[in-house]
Amino acid sequence: MNDRVAGPAATHATPAELAVRDWLLVGLSFATGTYEAICFLTFGKVFTAAMTGNLVLLGIGVAGTRQPAGPNLVTVVISLAAFAAGAALATAILKSFVGDKETQDNDVFQAWPRRVTAALAIALILQAGFLAVWATAASPAGLAYVLMTLSALAMGLQMNAIRDLHVPGISTTAVTATFIDLVSGLVTWSLTAHSARRLTASMAGLAAGAFLGDWMLRHAHRYAPVVPMFVTAVVVATAWVALKPRASAGPDGKQGPAGRARGAVSAATRMRGDRN
Repeated sequence: MNDRVAGPAATHATPAELAVRDWLLVGLSFATGTYEAICFLTFGKVFTAAMTGNLVLLGIGVAGTRQPAGPNLVTVVISLAAFAAGAALATAILKSFVGDKETQDNDVFQAWPRRVTAALAIALILQAGFLAVWATAASPAGLAYVLMTLSALAMGLQMNAIRDLHVPGISTTAVTATFIDLVSGLVTWSLTAHSARRLTASMAGLAAGAFLGDWMLRHAHRYAPVVPMFVTAVVVATAWVALKPRASAGPDGKQGPAGRARGAVSAATRMRGDRN
């Protein structure tokens, strides 16, 4: 299997572009891990990205187990609802760009469509709001409902935006599928080295982010959300600059000669790779 054909968004991307894309995905996983640690340790047993965990906590709470052994049902419900709202908002943003002929994946052969960056930019604004509330509050834990809403909204946006890249096993907000894909691929010897590195780095990034989130809470509490917001900002800026569209569309919306030439070269390269 040719690893370059990872999905519609990366069909004609160059290896260099895919390498940048994968590092950006690791960065987002790192930021997610940091937010998860901050929220879990500050607001009790609740997640803003791992909805599987929240559903388990919801069941525990409904069964009657309350804090400190169990969760705060209100924060769990807020996280579930806000995450869903963020995912829905991302869907609307992604669909709104479909008519932009310069950024259609099958025309410009783009590893990271502009619509994904746009959705992540909205998530970044929400993360900036999270930081503003956190840094100015006398006690962030006392504003749990507001902060949980902002973080879960951002994570929902990020999750659906990254799904639009069609990268196998990667979501950046949860790694269950990533873990399964890695183990299954290793057992069946079906993973390329590049895919194995991408899956492993994504999981390691999430764990490293959680480590940093815990460390920041203990040693630089007021500035704990700065690092994940900064990482997200770097991802958005890098994607905008380094993974911009490489093909232009003509007045009729069809790909221009330069774009068609690049597409032909990419197709020929893939065919040679498949034969090998």
